[in-house]
Amino acid sequence: MSNHEQELTRLRARIENLEEVCAEAYQLAGAVGAPARILDMLWAAADGKMVDVEGILPVSADECEEITTLRRQLEEVRRIVAIGPAAAELGRVGGSRTSVAKRRAARANGRKGGRPRKAA
Repeated sequence: MSNHEQELTRLRARIENLEEVCAEAYQLAGAVGAPARILDMLWAAADGKMVDVEGILPVSADECEEITTLRRQLEEVRRIVAIGPAAAELGRVGGSRTSVAKRRAARANGRKGGRPRKAA
């Protein structure tokens, strides 16, 4: 096999490998809800077609449907937790920083020289 034929074989293998990479990237892009222009370009490249990459990038997170959906869900959770009965309940579960008993114990310990040391 001549050098020219070897180079052609290597380039064909490289093209096939890049088409496989584009097919995998298509799956990832679909999973994150990438814009249609990205999916179309990756599908065409995986199918061995020439693609025009001008105008493909940049892609913002806001253009990806799954990311936008997750952000909306996070905002909804924040809204629910931050207001209403849920916030009051969280405050009760956390307890108060101070209480009458805590203040009384702090005063008594202060008179004795501070908080008692733990026994070794």
